[in-house]
Amino acid sequence: MLGVEFVQMNPAGGPAEAQQAADRIRVVREELSKPELREVLALSDEQQTRFDAWSRQALAQLATQYDVDTTAAQKRVSWGMRIASTLGGIAICAAVVLFFARYWGYLNTPVQVAILSATPLLVLAATEFAARRERTLYFTGLLALVACSSFVMNLVVLGNIFNITSTERALFAWGAFAILLAYRYGLRIPLAFGLVSLISYAAAAITARFGYEWFGFTRWPEFIVLLALGMFLVPLILIHVRNSDFPAVYRLVGAIIFFTAVLSLAEWGVPSYLPFETKTIERLYELLGLLASAGAIWWGIRRQWNGVVNTGSVFFVIFLFTRLYHWWWEWLPKYLFFAVIGALGIVLVLVFKRIRGNLEGHAA
Repeated sequence: MLGVEFVQMNPAGGPAEAQQAADRIRVVREELSKPELREVLALSDEQQTRFDAWSRQALAQLATQYDVDTTAAQKRVSWGMRIASTLGGIAICAAVVLFFARYWGYLNTPVQVAILSATPLLVLAATEFAARRERTLYFTGLLALVACSSFVMNLVVLGNIFNITSTERALFAWGAFAILLAYRYGLRIPLAFGLVSLISYAAAAITARFGYEWFGFTRWPEFIVLLALGMFLVPLILIHVRNSDFPAVYRLVGAIIFFTAVLSLAEWGVPSYLPFETKTIERLYELLGLLASAGAIWWGIRRQWNGVVNTGSVFFVIFLFTRLYHWWWEWLPKYLFFAVIGALGIVLVLVFKRIRGNLEGHAA
């Protein structure tokens, strides 16, 4: 009955909430069509007729208002449309950059400045136009990617034309622009780009404060570790009522950047601010990576955050296998090393299967 509550009580909800409601109604319809479930529930003909009429009306209302997917086939096609729109946006971004690079030298400075200033504004206007005329936002997402790339190109090329000293503030401008687009139109990819840009800006600004070149912020990832952890925790404080799918983006971006930065400190000899020997620092971050990834799996399972569980699982395996590589690669025969890795993989599968079984038992 959650779908009923949504349709009747929250008609102004966003597309993500509408799609979730449609999915719940569709699943119930599909399950009730199975003979074995009909025997368990034993719905009367009148009850079945009333449910069929209500569910058709609810799905039709959601489809009319939000253009949601009401069948499994439609969801598969929608995934293809999302992928196509994303790839199309990336391709158009590349085309714009290469086009300007091809003919840029033939233009004088005033024309160059006029083109750079007008391009983001024109694409932004096209994005708004598309958003007002479609509910699925496929073309809106494509144009938003082009707007972000045009804005990035604007600042970079203008800086080169007027020989402006490069600073980390450009990262802040790119991130703020992308996040504004994301919240204006409910788009996740611009949000992810904006979050990465803001984390990069904060790390670069801190690096510059310590007297280093700002663009070398990736050489000291410990700031990035802390910033990514903060990004991961943002959805616990900032409640997204309208864009309910945004917290998952915050968590995924924060988790990936966090574990990548920790991995760089553990494995790639990246400098650290800790006053210890390099080997000691690497071992500490290896331990942190293992504990944090295991904790991410546990927390993600408890909170039903699938993206966090998958990210934690991937990095847990990476940290574990790199640790085993350091321990055994030099003195174990290669065939035995890979045999041990394979056996460990089987053990991990059994462990995860046991955890999954326990979760099913708790759910029952």
